[in-house]
Amino acid sequence: MKTVLALAIALVSVAGIAAPARGTDKPGDATAVKLSEAEQRFRRGIELYKDGDFGAALAEFKRAYALMPSYKILYNLGQVSYQRHDYAAALRYFRQYLADGDDAIPDERRHEVAGAILDLESRVGRLEIESGDEGAEVFIDDTLIGTTPLQALTAVNAGRRKIDVVTRNGEHRTRLIDVAGGEVVPLSFPRLGPRPADKGATHATDPKTVSLAARNVEPAAAAAAPAIAPAATVSATATAPVTASTSARKARFPWKSWTLTGLLAGGAATTGVIALRSKHDLDSQLNMFPQDASEVDYDRRKTRGFALATDGLLIGTALMTAISFYLTFRDPG
Repeated sequence: MKTVLALAIALVSVAGIAAPARGTDKPGDATAVKLSEAEQRFRRGIELYKDGDFGAALAEFKRAYALMPSYKILYNLGQVSYQRHDYAAALRYFRQYLADGDDAIPDERRHEVAGAILDLESRVGRLEIESGDEGAEVFIDDTLIGTTPLQALTAVNAGRRKIDVVTRNGEHRTRLIDVAGGEVVPLSFPRLGPRPADKGATHATDPKTVSLAARNVEPAAAAAAPAIAPAATVSATATAPVTASTSARKARFPWKSWTLTGLLAGGAATTGVIALRSKHDLDSQLNMFPQDASEVDYDRRKTRGFALATDGLLIGTALMTAISFYLTFRDPG
């Protein structure tokens, strides 16, 4: 990707946005000051990027975006994250860039970013994190990503990742896992401990009273018929796991993995259609006389690019289908 050129283009765009605002705001106006600082930080980020100081450039671009949330800065954030090998962040920034920019993005830039997203998909894995504790904080590599229940798969860089779950009670559990590119890893954290109310109830209640109340038996009646109690206890113990197992099986159907499988299949179909159209355009150019060399080269590269993208998406679809079948039919026990 033509990174330096792209950053320079984005710089001109940001300056174009900030300049008119300074002309309409009064001197010392808070908005004008913010826009001026945003432009200065953006220019500093460009210089730091050219010097190879990607960490400092990322900080400057983030600050510029916080001061002036323009979709154009998201492109630069994605570029710098890519250079820092933070592929999950780059993927997030590029997707947001396309969503926020929408029709304002030129077609050539849109195709460039779409190609970068396809490349990043092979460098990023996803985690399906489930926890029995609602409201627990989830950290990946010491960065807070949200609280349970998480509503979507979490994109992470391929490699070894550290996952921490901290409940509202302060209980903590850590796992280290290896994630491959394009892989979806299900990760379950059972409930880490009883809630504060449960702890108090356990200490304050006599176990005998709990047992009698669960069977709706008065203490006097229980004393008169001790032989019935063991049978009732065995019956309750025997039936509870069966019900819980059935509910768990229904709750663990991998909707997310099947959804991702469908998205990959849809993407393969879309890029395949575009590849066929590009091939048709290429054949038309080859049959023309005289030929336009630049158009022939463009159509040839476009056809090859979308064909490769289709192959990659088909491979991803096959892998996700296998993973989805495994998650669907695996033994929940």
